[in-house]
Amino acid sequence: MNAFTRRSLGAALMVFVAALAPAMTRAEVTRVEISSRQDVLGGKAFGTIGAYEKLSGKVYFAVDPNNQRNKIIADIDKAPRNSQGKVEFSADLFILRPKDPSRGNGVLLFDVPNRGRNGGLSALNRAKASADPATEEEFGDGLLMREGYTVVSVGWEFDIPKKKGLVLLDAPVATDNGKPITGWIDPGPWFIPDKLADSYNYASGDFTPSYPPLDLKNPTYRLTERDALVSFPHLVPREDWQFGRVENGQVVTDANWVTMKGGFKPGMVYQLAYESSNPPVAGVGFAAVRDLASAVKYNPDAIVRGKYVYTFGSSQVGRWQRQMVYEGFTVDEQGRKAIDALFIQTGGTGLGSFNERWAQPDELGSYTQTKFPIRYETITDPVTGKRDGLGARIPAGLEPKILEVDTESEYYDRGRVTSLRHISMDGGTDLPDPPNVRIFLLAGAKHASGSWPPAEAAAQQLRIDPLEYRWAQRALLAALDRWVREGVTPPPSLHPMLADRTAVPQNEIKFPNVPGVQWPYHVPGGFRNDMMAGPTAVLPFLVPRADKDGNVISGLRLPEQSVPLGTYGGWAFRSENYGQSDTLVSMAGSYIPFAKTKAEREKTGDPRLSVEERYSSRADYVHRVEEAGKKLVQERYLLQEDVAPIVEAAGQHWDWTMNSTTTQSRK
Repeated sequence: MNAFTRRSLGAALMVFVAALAPAMTRAEVTRVEISSRQDVLGGKAFGTIGAYEKLSGKVYFAVDPNNQRNKIIADIDKAPRNSQGKVEFSADLFILRPKDPSRGNGVLLFDVPNRGRNGGLSALNRAKASADPATEEEFGDGLLMREGYTVVSVGWEFDIPKKKGLVLLDAPVATDNGKPITGWIDPGPWFIPDKLADSYNYASGDFTPSYPPLDLKNPTYRLTERDALVSFPHLVPREDWQFGRVENGQVVTDANWVTMKGGFKPGMVYQLAYESSNPPVAGVGFAAVRDLASAVKYNPDAIVRGKYVYTFGSSQVGRWQRQMVYEGFTVDEQGRKAIDALFIQTGGTGLGSFNERWAQPDELGSYTQTKFPIRYETITDPVTGKRDGLGARIPAGLEPKILEVDTESEYYDRGRVTSLRHISMDGGTDLPDPPNVRIFLLAGAKHASGSWPPAEAAAQQLRIDPLEYRWAQRALLAALDRWVREGVTPPPSLHPMLADRTAVPQNEIKFPNVPGVQWPYHVPGGFRNDMMAGPTAVLPFLVPRADKDGNVISGLRLPEQSVPLGTYGGWAFRSENYGQSDTLVSMAGSYIPFAKTKAEREKTGDPRLSVEERYSSRADYVHRVEEAGKKLVQERYLLQEDVAPIVEAAGQHWDWTMNSTTTQSRK
């Protein structure tokens, strides 16, 4: 590959271009164009690493559709080809790198975008989320910079509307020998209204307008209605709905909206099915990350260099990383290790609609993406007898190190049944970790990290779970890094187990009888989506056991949860105003503060001990938090530098608890 060339676009604009030599027939990154380059925080030095710079631009790819590792990409054989028979595509690129690369730690942390947005700085630097970080607040405490990481984001997702700062993919479009491909989007977009509405913009939120309907008047297109995501759908008569929105009492035709006679009811689930055209070759998003990772490791002329590549991402990207492993994209076209480690946050047991015709990466995958295999090692499916594993396509010796980190939400919510990451698929046996995998539950946490104070939300019955778990993510990254670079065994997995009864069937879970609180006694579990509906498709529903306060007693228990001022739950029910109040809010969590005094709890009938019965004073509480933090440091589940801010925050939590007027429920 030729060296990157440079050409000036003006005094403030530099462009770097990496061009392939014609003889490099197996090269995948053809060039990189950088459109913006600037110092981070005016050249601020991050400890011994020094100053950082921020680069934005575009990376271009050309992949061989006949390469064995690319054949798994759906419709790659139907994508346009260049004169060399390669499939071309491009992606947005964002880089944070030390200005003096020799001071870096040799690791490129691929911050895999979630719907085009980077989350690495927010999670690992405890920073304010930003699509284009530019302020002190948006770089947080600078942990990644102080440790010398080069942070790279490359687009992999095509179905998000372009917007400044988003990191997205420009995917090729599949054709039938040059003719447009058409087909049904079925299942199609679904939505849950929060209020009664005549019209609804379905092509927004978790379903973007990538697949417009071919014929807005087609009588065969379908709209269904059901009580919950797991309920049986009922067909809405075609004459009772249409594509369009109501304006001034009139229906205006609009392909992104639907209007229904009688209106859409709050809390109900509605889903469309219709025809569209021009499916993108979505799976090249996996190749984009793989091939850029390979280039920065093995191409001496790459715009950034490193010895190791780790990927990081949560939720949608957690599932995406699981599928990346399963489809073999941690190994490049030439059979070399491209990805050394994956930090998979809140991916649960799911995969996603990431590599198929009519892919819907933006869709939440609720109750639709739990399939065999769930675990890394190759095992036998107890129902079908098939042998498979997430790592089945990874050659021996090229196994990446993997952290799978989930919250309580993934045990209860959206059919993820996350206990099956560490328990057999029949629900009967604790399973040991594969040698390259560690598995964690962040006890008491909801899907996304929380913050104080625990706010009320109109959509759910109880206060929002405020548990901040970014402290744990920082320590786990440090452990992952030492595992890869130094061969230091990471701390043991922490999660509920059958052996000590910290994992129990959901129908055996017990919670304290707190007046006004709806506990998750009657919620759906999960089922396999690779099988026909029926008894064999139902998966074991095992959840973490809770103590007499309702707090989970297993997993990685941060001081805020193990020295509690209330009950933390990674589940939350919809409020009555939002409809279907026996249904869980996706990815949400609840917080139920303890009463301040014994008299107060006795007055309300709360069986949980009050704050004054637990702690003799503010100082006693803060001291216990500090001791819990120190213990986690010794066990390598917390960084030493994070103990002081956790203790400081604990004092603030105490003050809020003792000085606020709280309510248990807002049904």
